[in-house]
Amino acid sequence: MDFDSSFFSILIVFVIVYGLIIFRNVRGINIPIWASMSCGAITVLVLQIITPEDAFLAINFDVIFFLLGMFILVSGLESSGMLNQIVTRILSFAKTPNQILFFILFVMGLLSAFLINDTIALVATPIVIGLAKPMNIRPAPMLICLAFGITIGSMMTPMGNPQNLLISLHSGMEFPLFTFLRYLFLPTITCLLVTFFILKWYYKKEFSSAVMLQITSPKIILDSSLAKKSSILIMITIIGFFVTGLIKLFGISTELNFSHVAIFGGLALLVIGNKRRQIVKGINWQIIVFFLAMFVFMQGVWNGGIIELFQMLLPFDQNPNSATASINIIGTSILTSQVVSNVPFVALSIPILQNYGFSAIDTIPWIALAAGSTIAGTLTILGAASNVIILETAERRHRVTFTFKEFFRIGIIITAVNSIILIFFITFPFL
Repeated sequence: MDFDSSFFSILIVFVIVYGLIIFRNVRGINIPIWASMSCGAITVLVLQIITPEDAFLAINFDVIFFLLGMFILVSGLESSGMLNQIVTRILSFAKTPNQILFFILFVMGLLSAFLINDTIALVATPIVIGLAKPMNIRPAPMLICLAFGITIGSMMTPMGNPQNLLISLHSGMEFPLFTFLRYLFLPTITCLLVTFFILKWYYKKEFSSAVMLQITSPKIILDSSLAKKSSILIMITIIGFFVTGLIKLFGISTELNFSHVAIFGGLALLVIGNKRRQIVKGINWQIIVFFLAMFVFMQGVWNGGIIELFQMLLPFDQNPNSATASINIIGTSILTSQVVSNVPFVALSIPILQNYGFSAIDTIPWIALAAGSTIAGTLTILGAASNVIILETAERRHRVTFTFKEFFRIGIIITAVNSIILIFFITFPFL
């Protein structure tokens, strides 16, 4: 490949940006991932590697509208107190410490599948810490359980996490919601079950000595009107995701996708709901900024020819029809996501796979990319942004924590077993 001045400029920018992402939590350095990506986007514009017009065209507004709509709806649930009420109500059915562990995994996991894992991480962390203290148990096992639950649970739908959303929209797959559920519902449930038994075994001594408390479901609804409106609109939005898929499944041609459904639900809540200022304040604006910047920066990376360089460095199987392509993608995704985190990794990988000839009809490899990049979050804290959110929320607001070493020691077991489960189900999708 030919190298010119723009190539070396973007290569230097790329190394700096991804270096900041890699070392964002090393030795007290705390640079938000959105800030690193924003610096990259601004730099490629200043260096004229990408024009303002091309930068605007590079933004995938389907992704932005989907995230914005879902964040508005979840913020409404949180601002009204309804989300806390739902979680504590379900947890109140637990009669033993192991049942609490089970409910944390499955309740938070299934909520993450439809309400985005990063948001659930932020909301659920104080709830889990609040459960640990009266049980006379360290918060660390509960928080690690929460991290595993929302990571694994988010795997089975396109709206469970940002990397799945990128894959569902950029791969060109025709029925993303039904496709994800078809290939990943059973492995997700299986992974959650197996993870429960591993955690139960690993933390056996701690949970056996825990004091069981009677979890009550207090009246914590702060605004009943907003709670009802946001709950109804969330249900309508989720139903809308399925209806959109069914319309296309029956061969009806339409440009409607779940980003339109999500933004409609979000805007509807802003129109008919109250506490609009609090709802808008509760939106995860950092993730919105991150995605806007990432689209611009990745277009600059593409224009500068860096994608071709990384095609030589990333050990992807270059044949979409290879029997081992999915295994290769899962392994590469898990390992590489520990370095750059899963969302930037997926953003880099999509054009590489497309250059190799992976298209919309190569469903299994795309599902493998989604599954592998998601399950990467169970190996180390740096594997997923939701892990960092849980850790930072616990440390800053509640002065509790868990170490990289403790997470990794149980995470390597969880990741190895879940990887085998994923490879089995994805290799034999007829099951």
